[in-house]
Amino acid sequence: MIENLGERGICNDTALCESRVPVEENRPSWLFRHNDLIRDMMSGEYIKKRKLTNILNHIHFKGDPLYALLKHPQYDEEILAKVHPEPCLGEELVCRWDPAYRGYKLEKYRFEYLVINHDQSIILAQPRILTLNDDGLTMQLPESSPVTSKRQVPRFQCNHVKAELMQNGFQASGELVNFNAHAFRVRLQAAASSALFYWFKPDLPVTIRLFKGDNVFYVGNCRHIYQQQNGSGVEIVLSPAQVQGTQHKEQMIRNPRKEKLQSLSAIFEHPFMEKTFQRKIIDISTSGFSISDKSDSAVLVPGMIIPKMTVTYAGLLKISCKAQVVYRKDESSIRFGIAILDMGIEDYNKLNQLLNNVPTDDEDMINEVDTEQLWDLLFDSNFIYPAKYKHIQAFREDFQTTYKKLYNDCPAIAKHFTYQKDGRIYSHISLLRAYERAWMVHHHAARSMEGSPTGLIVLKKMISYLYDLRRFPSAMLDYFICYFRPGNKFTDRIYTGFAKGKSNPRVCSLDLFSYITHTVKDAPSQLPEGWSLQECSNSDLWELEQFYMHHSGGLLWDVLDMKNHERHTLADIYAQQGLHRKWQAMALHFSGELKAVVIKEESDAGINLSDLLNGFKVFVIDPETPMDAILAAVENITRVKSTESYPLLIYPAEYTKDKDVDAEKDYIMWILNAQHANEFIEYIMKRFRMNIT
Repeated sequence: MIENLGERGICNDTALCESRVPVEENRPSWLFRHNDLIRDMMSGEYIKKRKLTNILNHIHFKGDPLYALLKHPQYDEEILAKVHPEPCLGEELVCRWDPAYRGYKLEKYRFEYLVINHDQSIILAQPRILTLNDDGLTMQLPESSPVTSKRQVPRFQCNHVKAELMQNGFQASGELVNFNAHAFRVRLQAAASSALFYWFKPDLPVTIRLFKGDNVFYVGNCRHIYQQQNGSGVEIVLSPAQVQGTQHKEQMIRNPRKEKLQSLSAIFEHPFMEKTFQRKIIDISTSGFSISDKSDSAVLVPGMIIPKMTVTYAGLLKISCKAQVVYRKDESSIRFGIAILDMGIEDYNKLNQLLNNVPTDDEDMINEVDTEQLWDLLFDSNFIYPAKYKHIQAFREDFQTTYKKLYNDCPAIAKHFTYQKDGRIYSHISLLRAYERAWMVHHHAARSMEGSPTGLIVLKKMISYLYDLRRFPSAMLDYFICYFRPGNKFTDRIYTGFAKGKSNPRVCSLDLFSYITHTVKDAPSQLPEGWSLQECSNSDLWELEQFYMHHSGGLLWDVLDMKNHERHTLADIYAQQGLHRKWQAMALHFSGELKAVVIKEESDAGINLSDLLNGFKVFVIDPETPMDAILAAVENITRVKSTESYPLLIYPAEYTKDKDVDAEKDYIMWILNAQHANEFIEYIMKRFRMNIT
């Protein structure tokens, strides 16, 4: 229905505020008392009939209404009535009354003006009436018509956006009618009208939530500007408080922004209007970007969430994300800061690759990898030492096939960084999504170049890559994990040093495992009498959790996430890439008592060169458990692929020493809670005098 004009706040202008959603009421709210508006318009600019015709056809094309200003035949009241135009050929215009006015006998009223709301302006045409009846009216267009100038702060109509207002004991629901850069107009349901005046306090802040279905577009505190009650309920105008979101506060560490990138734009569907806009990107990093806008066309509000945002480069590369407006700066043009809330890892890789290829003085970071050169690095740097090669040589062809797939076709589960010069790889590090919400850092290998170490170069790039990725829910990156041998000076300085410095296993944990390789027998050993093996029950998992938290207090139980194993989707993601990954917990009992838990891990051969994801993790709960029972248990667990031998990681490591088991080596499993990633980065920066950004 029609709103009154010329009110305080955002309605102190010359535009109609028409809802797209009809409101049923006893009578239309259509009284018009703004003759001063007409007088002002008559002294302003004029448009010709040809241009007016094109505007009328554009309005018809969009399905928008016009308004007829009528005068009551008896009471001399002026009213606005909504009409719907037919296509116009330039001389005559036919309009139909809106169905809501059926029975009001508008044909008895005296026609005065045709009011046209177009492009933030009002056109006040005075055509000659040819016919006026109960269906509508036919008129002859004038040669020219007055038009107002655009309002200083444009206002935009909204499309089916729901609104909730909350203030102490007051709560009301309605819809967002329109908005501008500084205010929201909300129409509340009639049922809330009486409560509004009793419980709502105009001098106190009110929280507004704007949403559509499950998508929330805005939540924030506002101050009251004014309100108006009519037959359809209450309309209230609120101005959002200009407060920056704490989740987007300035960070001490942030990836550098790249500026003056040509052909880089942001395309987004506005959540309030469901219209698509395109704006030039001023600067950008993996955490967000800024765009410029004109004051008379700015459609963004700080705090607004944009579910569908696309960064496009020259129309060729398109990167999708979910974003939020975090600030507005009024300069020569308006500058909006946009924070990326979430994006798929494949889109993140595209953005990361785009920014890495902007010309800088940085190292020669090349994403494409010649796997022959990679094998040369791994052998030359002693990453693949003789004993390790003996273990993997029987499956070298499978390794090469797996690596070609990982490095070329699997961005959802794998990422790598190499430092290359003249086609030769000098350092390498890679990431693998090893568990549902944990990524594994592995295969960190380097050789010197002209006497200079290169391992820190790829470490720096990996940290820079992960710093923003960890914030995105789609990345499933709650934990970082890494395996390394005790006594390695480099890993001790990086990983062990940080964990010991924090002294909090819920921030960063270190778990020591003994590693043995068990040779497969032709027939599996029988479990000793009294021993049984079955899938872990809920009580077994609970006891395992108590055991691990008592001995370690670390993060491995969180990484394995065994309680929610049925909801895991990682196996499906690997399968989509033509790869295999899963893990399962089996309980070893003696006379009904839990003695050990064997976690069978399965993956493709060579996905990790030490096969740490393709063997068994054994948690020995009772230190008196015989080793023979453990080996019989793992031999009886069905394997996906037959192998000559398989690795066992046994926890706690003291078990093998107490049982005089000939363990080949020990491995430390390092796990970092991603919420503390910035603390780890700061540690690396200080420890190695490195500038990550």
